[in-house]
Amino acid sequence: MFRSQSLDEFLTELSSRNPTPGGGSAAGLAAAMGVALVEMVANVVSAREDPEKGRLAPFVGRCEASRAKFAEMMDEDSMAFEGYMTAVKLPKTTNDERLVRRAAMQDALKGSTRVPLALAVRICDFAELLATTFCDAPKDIASDVYVGAAMLEAAFAGAIANVYVNLAYLRDPVFKEETRVTVQQCQARIAVLGSFKDSIGRLLAIA
Repeated sequence: MFRSQSLDEFLTELSSRNPTPGGGSAAGLAAAMGVALVEMVANVVSAREDPEKGRLAPFVGRCEASRAKFAEMMDEDSMAFEGYMTAVKLPKTTNDERLVRRAAMQDALKGSTRVPLALAVRICDFAELLATTFCDAPKDIASDVYVGAAMLEAAFAGAIANVYVNLAYLRDPVFKEETRVTVQQCQARIAVLGSFKDSIGRLLAIA
């Protein structure tokens, strides 16, 4: 789907009037790009310093897996939204049809909420791993780590925004409360990424 397109093709689709891809897919791409930058720095450090090669090898493996999953979630987000659009187009002539359509729309909205929420949780998982793996970075490539962290921050913000845009239309109070609790947990966890980025910023003397 979108992840198999060229960059130009994806950006053209993203800029079109089509409902997909949208912000959720863009957030998935941002997360994948953030991981890729951090992974690149880990590979550079591993090549420069033999003692670091063994320590960073598991981290590089986690980067590869995370990068692939974030790219996969670009498509998952669009497919979830397309499921909602399919539900919207269901017939609504009779009362029974309206009930079926309403239930299908609510189910699809839950799916459209779960995908960006899962993206946010995975970004938190990676952020914690990043912060414990890289206490600092070589100054000549620290900017790449900084940009990677910034991309992950943007991806997280985009994922949370897509959660809330769907919550506004959901009627299931239990689902909404469970989702909000998870979001609050993520917002507490993601603070480690901001602290990590700030530490790299100080290394770069960013005001």
